[in-house]
Amino acid sequence: MTLTIDNVSNWYPEKLGDAGEQAKKVADGLDGVVGKGVTDTKALEDTKAWSGATGHAANTRMETEKSRAGKVSTELNALQTAFNEQVHLLQSAKDTVLRLRNDAINQNPPFEVSADGTVSAGPRIAEIRRAEGEGRGGAESAIVSEELEAARRQWELVLALQAAETAANTARDGIRGAVGKLQAAFNELGDPNLGVSQTQNTSTTPTATTSTTSKPSYVTSSHHGSGSGTSSGSSYSGATGGTHNATGPMPTGDVAEWIKKAKAKLIEMGYSPDQIDERALAMIIEHESGGNPLIVNDWDSNAAAGHPSKGLMQTIDSTFSAYKAPGHDNIYDPVDNIIAGTRYAIDRYGSLSNVPGVAAVNSGGAYQGY
Repeated sequence: MTLTIDNVSNWYPEKLGDAGEQAKKVADGLDGVVGKGVTDTKALEDTKAWSGATGHAANTRMETEKSRAGKVSTELNALQTAFNEQVHLLQSAKDTVLRLRNDAINQNPPFEVSADGTVSAGPRIAEIRRAEGEGRGGAESAIVSEELEAARRQWELVLALQAAETAANTARDGIRGAVGKLQAAFNELGDPNLGVSQTQNTSTTPTATTSTTSKPSYVTSSHHGSGSGTSSGSSYSGATGGTHNATGPMPTGDVAEWIKKAKAKLIEMGYSPDQIDERALAMIIEHESGGNPLIVNDWDSNAAAGHPSKGLMQTIDSTFSAYKAPGHDNIYDPVDNIIAGTRYAIDRYGSLSNVPGVAAVNSGGAYQGY
């Protein structure tokens, strides 16, 4: 037995559910982006804006990418299921271990419980012997009874720890299997062999060209941007035409709470409240990390140079170190990351509204990394 009560008490099964929701969010985003790409490319051919062999090749390419991306989306949804399946099992195992431990130590006098599940009736036996010294009888019988009760409680706790260890191993294996399938589907992405000859008629060409970038190697992130301070641009298009709200909607959920805490700290550090635009921060976070505080961009130029962008606002280590607040030293902590990213943005661009991506979206363009 290697698992201890302290190990189990530090479990947070609900975070698996959060990870599952993130996987689902990425799957939905992937389906939307690829679907839009297929629709937009087909529209170019339908309107004769891009026709002939190249137009047909583009549509074929997009359908191929849709099929391959669909496999990734399917495995992302399967990963969410794998996460969610383990939440209840792990929570139930944790609850059982802690219930047995707490019931023992909350007795009066308490049983002593060690981290490995060993239960001792020492304090209770001491109380019996004290009572015996006051002239009460039946000490030996009572002591045997307490020792038997301690042995019973210990047996239950050891069994509960064994069950918890089994649940942990099952969860690990299940999630590893789902991640392996996702990685396999992800590895199939890339340039498909369409068999399109380079000598085919290309008299009708698109009016704009697109650049290619290396494929990211992460598999459960909706990240699209680049790291603070050395951005090479974002591939995420944050605008599709039409009317744009001035810096987008207010943040909600966890992101809203993280921004609220970061803003309070920044105000404490001397920034004025109107410098901390929650809407602009929410936009940056959505485009840079998709709201995932643990994301690491390991595919762009920053990563190639050995300093990948990390966390909610995709700061590189040197930028984070330069702009972090005292006592907020974890680049993966969402509040710490927001504080550093905000200070950097204000220092470099004068205000959050002047961050290139925010300014671009506000003027009707596409978001770009900062």
